[in-house]
This record gives sequence, C-alpha cells and structure tokens, in this order.
Amino acid sequence: MLTSLREAMPMSAANREEDKHSYSATVILEESSAALSPHAIVEISTAPEYAEKLRQGKSFLNLVLVNVATGINQHRLRQTRSKSKGTSDLINLYNETEKIGALQKPAIARLEKLFRAILKQEEFWSQRANWILTRLEQWKVDRRMPVDCSIPGMLSVEADPTLPEEEAWQESIVISACAFYTASEWLGNLDLSGFSVDEVEKLLGIRSTDEFVADPALFQGREIEQVATGYPILTGAQALINNQWEDGEYPYWKKLVGEGFIQHNIVRQSPSSRQIELVPGKAAWEIIQQFGPEAAYVLLIFSSYATDSEQPWEQQIRLRGTDLIKLFGWDKRTDITLGQKLKKISHLVELVCSLSVLISNINVGANRYNVARGPMWMLEELECVGQLALTVDTEQPGSLQYEAGEPDELYIKVRPGSWTEKFLNAKDFSGGKQALCQYGYLAKSTLQINPYRQRLASKLAIFLTIMSRIRCDGRYEVGTLLERLEPKELMMALQTNKQRRNALISQWNHALLTLHELGWQIEFDLETYPDCIRPEWGIDKNSKQAKVRPRNWLTIWLKAIVIIQPTILIQEKLGAVLGSDAASDSEPFTPIQRALERSKTLTSADLSIALDNLGWSKAQLAKKLGVDRSLITRWIKGERSIQPKHQNQIRTLLKL
Repeated sequence: MLTSLREAMPMSAANREEDKHSYSATVILEESSAALSPHAIVEISTAPEYAEKLRQGKSFLNLVLVNVATGINQHRLRQTRSKSKGTSDLINLYNETEKIGALQKPAIARLEKLFRAILKQEEFWSQRANWILTRLEQWKVDRRMPVDCSIPGMLSVEADPTLPEEEAWQESIVISACAFYTASEWLGNLDLSGFSVDEVEKLLGIRSTDEFVADPALFQGREIEQVATGYPILTGAQALINNQWEDGEYPYWKKLVGEGFIQHNIVRQSPSSRQIELVPGKAAWEIIQQFGPEAAYVLLIFSSYATDSEQPWEQQIRLRGTDLIKLFGWDKRTDITLGQKLKKISHLVELVCSLSVLISNINVGANRYNVARGPMWMLEELECVGQLALTVDTEQPGSLQYEAGEPDELYIKVRPGSWTEKFLNAKDFSGGKQALCQYGYLAKSTLQINPYRQRLASKLAIFLTIMSRIRCDGRYEVGTLLERLEPKELMMALQTNKQRRNALISQWNHALLTLHELGWQIEFDLETYPDCIRPEWGIDKNSKQAKVRPRNWLTIWLKAIVIIQPTILIQEKLGAVLGSDAASDSEPFTPIQRALERSKTLTSADLSIALDNLGWSKAQLAKKLGVDRSLITRWIKGERSIQPKHQNQIRTLLKL
C-alpha cells in the first residue's frame, strides 16, 4: 500500500549521479504488505535469497512503476503547461496521475512491458538486493537512517505488520528509496524530451495507441451474415482449398464458365508502391502449398464485408486482427501466444491477397472477347502494433535500447478488386445482374470448424456456403463434390488403394455428421444412396437393407446423391431472396420454399407442446425414434435442427 507522496518525480540528474553505482538496476515490491516473509531481515542473510524474494513479490515493482507513471505525468503537465494545485505539492501530482487513470492496473501493466527485458536479468535483482541489504546493515550499525534513504515526499510501501515495528519501518523506508532511485533511472533513460504530448499520453495508457477505426465486427448478436457468392468468390475459394493448380511459367487455377473462363494466378503486392507482379514457377508453388481452409475463411470474411457497399471497389475494408481471432475461436487457444495468433492472421491475409483473378468473356455472336486481370483483393496496409521493451547490456548498464515486443494488435486494410464492378455492382441493372450479383449467408459456426481436425468438413462448409445461393435444391453427387474439394491425385488413387478409399469415406461420414450437428439439413437420396454406404446416424432404424458394403460400393457411393442445405434460418433468408427474384415466374414457390413451408409446421416449441399434450417424456419419444434422449433435449432447446426424416416420424407419432 502506498502511504505517502511528498516530492515530484523524477529526481534531478545531480542527485542521480550521487550514487550511480547503487541504483543502476531495478526492484519489485509486492502489491500486498507481505512482500517479504515474516522476519525476512533476520532470516534472509544472502543477496541471492533476498533478490528472489524481491523477484517473487509484486509491491516493489508496482511502487517503481507508480513512481515512473507519476514522473511521466509530471513531464506531460509541464508540456501542456497545466497548473495543478501547486506542482511542488506531490500529493496533488499523485492525485492528478491517479485521476487520469495512469495508475490503474492496465496502465501499470503496459508500463511494465516496456521494462520487461530489464526485469528478466539476474544482475538487476542482485544489485537491488545488495543495495537494500547494505543500507539495512548500515542503519543497524550507525543506528541512524542512511543519508541516501532520506528522501522528502517519497512514496512508500506499507510496513509489514508481521515484523517488529522498528524493523518493519526501516525495511519499508529502504525498499521505497530503492524503488525511487530505480524509477528515476528508468525515467532518465526514457529521455522524454523527445516525446510529443500524444506519445507521452500513449505511454501512460491514457490515450488510444492509434486512430484506426475498424469496421464493426461480424456476427454481433447474429449467427449469420450476408456474403457475396458470385463466381469469382466460388472459384477463389476452390483455388484456396482443393490444390488443383496447373503448372506452367505462371501456375494457374482455371474454370470454364459459360463461353468464357475464370483463372487465378499468384501475384505479389507491394502496399507502399501499389505495384503488382505475377509470381512465376517455384516461388508461386511455395505460396500455393500454404493455401487451405483457414485462408478461405479469410476470403469469406472479406466477401461478407464486400456486401456492405453498393460500390465495394471503392470501399476500404478495415479489420482488427483480434476480431478475426475471436471469429475463428482462437481466443480460447492457449498453445500459442497472442502475438503468434496475430502473425498467423497476417500471413493468411497475405495469402488471400496473393490471388489474382482473370475473367475472360467470349461473345461468339458478336465475334468479340474481353479479358480483365487484377488482384482479387488489394492489400493496402498490414500494421502490427505492440509494446516496446527496453534492453540493457549488463556490461554497460547505462546503455539501453528499445526492442519491439510481440504484437498485441494487427490492423488490416484491404480493398476489393475491380472485378467487383461486374460481379458485386448493386446498381448494375443489365440483363446479367441476377447471374452476376449474388449473395448468400455465412454461418458463424462455419468459421470455427477446425480444419486440422475436420479438414473435409471445413472444405464442405466453405464450398456449400457459396453454392447454397447458386444451387438452391442442394442436390449433389458425392463424386462431383469430392472432385471439387480434393486433389486429382487422391480421386485417382481411390480406384486402386483400398486404404485411401476407406479413409475417405470415413472422413466424409464424419464431415457430414459435423455439418449435421451444426444445423445443416442433410438427406440421403433413397434410390441412389443405400443404407449400406450411409453413416450410421443417417440410417433408418427400421431399414431391412444389408449394412455390409458390397464389393462395388465405391462406384455406388461416388454416384450417390446427397441433399445438403444450410440451416433453417439461412434457408428462410435465401427463400425470401429467391422469392423476390422469382416473383415474375409462373411457379409461385421454388422447391426450397415449399420445403420451408413444410418445415415450419414443426418447431422446437411445437415439439415441446405436443409432448406435453400427450404426456410423453423425452425418453419415450427417443425410444420410438431410435435416437439418444439428449438429441430430443437439443431439439426442444433449439440447439439442433430436426431433420426432415425425423420431422415426418414425429408428425406421425405425435399426431401432428
């Protein structure tokens, strides 16, 4: 506890020279009064032991940092020519420093990071311990306070009540004097004369370290966000996740679209010069090998922000790295530091911004063509922000340098490429608008699928998020889906490698289960997808079909049809969009809208009421359906969506 403050900080240069050797390092005091164990002066006779006690405590370091903060604030007040109530009255100076929040824990912790390198040095602690023990011994011998411990108005730590009163008071005075000199040295080495008022306030933690205004974080109170789903987004996502690149002078990923094609290459951007160049051969392949679902997540996030403007090519997307960490669920990870997470985000952004897009349109009737190439996303700035740390050479204690510590924030500035003028132009009312300007919905849960543990599930979620707006019926042939998501080499190996095809169908079933648990609507076509190759959770318990896979199961499986549609909430949103697009069509409802009308008849609330009306328990319904009781609970709580197969069974059982 701080008990007094009578004099301004820092001490004069002349006073600092008075005992240069004595206070050339730093010390720590505990925040509580128990900085040292009972009878510390009597029991601890060696400097190493005393140094360890200082290191393990907190109040000494806190006192040093409070002194530093007070001294910095004094410099700030002088700069701003602010006249507090008597600048010579240190109680007021302390109060002024406390009033502006510079003595709060976050501000003090920020200051501590600045001196972290010094605090890690053994010599620093041993010097502090020697200084304190020498003066305590001197006091004992001379029976009077050492001259250099008599500092008017010195901030002091509360005396340890477990020690004899006289010893406790003496220890408190000496430790406080050591903290005072240490803070004075640190302030001298900071050389505040070159700091502006803004920089001093940032140092105190009372001013934002930047004026960066980020776009609002996604999914604020929502589980889904609108996302662009035009063809360049689709092909860009595939280029990031399926590794189906072709070799050449400039490696490329290409897809035919109508009478033209879309092609992606690797480019290198220089945000400072705004120069862009194609990356050739081996250098391009080194970048391509680093692509994966996490980079595609960043692409989807950019694509979501690109829907916020009617002219996205003129919109700068401004994001914080820490917001993306939360979106990916990395804030719960403890295996890597915040700085490592931010560096990973920075790398993913650079990977996504290394994609160029070339769009070739061919008009055979008019005998014309046009080709446009540019980066998918213009990387305008990546700025890492972190705390400076002071480093000191033990052989030259007076020689201090600043080093950058790990970043604690990342500021991202990107801009959608010019391709968005054709594909995301909300004001383009040409005949091709509906085909080009497409929007779907991105679920927050998609971004949190771990691609290292559930790689195929993450790929499926990325691809189907985009396709759900393009292909509204959700019907896919298994083999076609796998060809879109997996390398060609893997698909070819399935025919001859039993181990790889067994592993792939296992991964596929697990991926579908992951999507199912996240609320995706999954059905298996009765005619083409027999029970013998379905996952266990997708088999009708009353089915009489054989459960053993036939010898030709690979051919059957690759030709099987699976219906995968997003969550009910997303389907409702898509249904509304499709309904408005098809208002002029002769058919009043699309297939997805008709399915939605059916699904709306059975909600979690409907299920709960129906069970109550019949007097059924959750266990009874679970037994009738052949499912686990916990699944019924999740349905009623709305944590899981009721699959169409179960909806029909429940309607029959509960007479709905």
